[in-house]
Amino acid sequence: MSKHLIADSAIVETHNIGLAKNNKAIYAKSKFYHCELNLTYLIIVVTLYLVATANTGFFKQVLMIYPFADNIGFIISLTGLLFGLMWLIFQLLCYRPTAKVVLIAMVLIAAVCGYFTDTYGTIFDSGMLINSLQTDQAEAMGLMAPSFMIRLLLLGVLPAFIISKLRIKRLSIGKSILQKAITLISSIAIIAVCLLPFGDQYASFFRQHKIVRSYTNPITPIYSVIKLGTDYVDELRRPDTLILHATDAKHTVASSTAKPKLMVFVVGETVRADHIGLNGYKRDTMPLLASQPDIYSFKHATSCGTSTAYSVPCMFSYANRKDYDIDTAEYNENVLDTLHKQGVNVIWRDNNSSSKGVADRVIVEDYKIPEVNPNCDSECRDIGMLDGFDALVKSDTEVKAAAKPKDTLIVLHQMGNHGPAYYQRYPKAFEEYKPVCMTNELSKCDAQSVINGYDNAIRYTDYFLNAVIDTLKPYEQDYDVVMVYMSDHGESLGENNVYLHGLPYGIAPNAQKQVPVIIWSPNGNSINAKSLSDMTNEPVSHDFITPTLLSFFNITTKEVQSEPTFFKTVH
Repeated sequence: MSKHLIADSAIVETHNIGLAKNNKAIYAKSKFYHCELNLTYLIIVVTLYLVATANTGFFKQVLMIYPFADNIGFIISLTGLLFGLMWLIFQLLCYRPTAKVVLIAMVLIAAVCGYFTDTYGTIFDSGMLINSLQTDQAEAMGLMAPSFMIRLLLLGVLPAFIISKLRIKRLSIGKSILQKAITLISSIAIIAVCLLPFGDQYASFFRQHKIVRSYTNPITPIYSVIKLGTDYVDELRRPDTLILHATDAKHTVASSTAKPKLMVFVVGETVRADHIGLNGYKRDTMPLLASQPDIYSFKHATSCGTSTAYSVPCMFSYANRKDYDIDTAEYNENVLDTLHKQGVNVIWRDNNSSSKGVADRVIVEDYKIPEVNPNCDSECRDIGMLDGFDALVKSDTEVKAAAKPKDTLIVLHQMGNHGPAYYQRYPKAFEEYKPVCMTNELSKCDAQSVINGYDNAIRYTDYFLNAVIDTLKPYEQDYDVVMVYMSDHGESLGENNVYLHGLPYGIAPNAQKQVPVIIWSPNGNSINAKSLSDMTNEPVSHDFITPTLLSFFNITTKEVQSEPTFFKTVH
């Protein structure tokens, strides 16, 4: 045989081998794409996958309470219980026409929620979902990190793609019903087998550690979404018209010699009371206010909620914390509406995400944009809200006509200490405490560097509040002036591996509920200094805001006539 024939034969043989391998690859790929999988097996596999990958935060919380070495049986039982519950839920949600959509959604939800639960200790209850939906683009981008994208891709998108390519085996109606019944009974049996041997321990677990079960993914997010849906249905049944309040309100007109009222109310963001130097914190986080005269800092103040979306509407509501309902808040008038109706000039300046509906019927100015805020670097600063202050207090008409200025309330809604990127909440010049956690993934930093960034942000709020006071001082001759500062909620800084805020109020730590209240009230205004001083050591709350505002502006109504205030006024 000639060399050419041998060479040609070798080429052909190599080509055939290549074709064979390629055909095998194509066949294997085709077999994968065309294989049919029983839906029950697919649900079991996905359930096991989610128990293993989406519940690290849950098991961390459990092991903090029940160390594995002393509770091996209970931990194994709890794992089985979680599997059984998820399997039961998925069986109820998944049927052949909808199974892929449901399971893909579960995988993606678990990847996203699992990341935030593991990283920040976030619980995705309905309140947190509302807060997330009301977060603006800038805040949302602040939560994005490379590790989030990697986790979403590997634990969410990739398995979702695989599920989308699988084919679910068709069964007859009879077999389908029988199989569904067997699997439902089996999941319930697993739940029972896991619960019964540890009944006493589970009774204690469910009663004393309600917060821990809220860390389960994607069970808690699913429940929260369903709750939001039912709440939406309830919302459709609510009245279309605004529910009026303080309809008997009466504005007592001051004498011709009395000065008009001017209050700046600063709505703080994410500041906890125990990090305020004025309240005895080991660090002097408010050195400027400490040097100001006529400063009153309240030591025992609590918030209405643990998130901005919940607390801010509650702060200005006519309902107290126990009676407040976030689902109906937007259908009710608030104290700003009453003030506006009674002739008070009300302006809301916002450097946060929004007023959460509170200022829908008064003047609102957005200071989150550089076109309006003159003090923007990496982000727009709170200090920019003081720009053009004189125009807020005296209108052109009043100046030209030399008319008596109107009573005025200016609300300044801060960006404050909004987390998790505390290091971005202040200019570099305010970085007093070092080193600082320079990432929004707080769990990757040591505890002290997280606290350092948080405390630096409070020092910037000190600078801002001091500037508010200095801005008000020139108006003392013409106005009855006062500044009130109160944060919307507090913040967890890693205690018990919990970060940020937004936990359900009943189980939230004090760090998320105890907030600062600071009032600057100069001598000579209408506020009784002794009443103010006496109240600084008394328990106060967001419930005090509405009656205080009405009292200061000499507005009376039966709706709050017996409610406590931060101070008494001299009429």
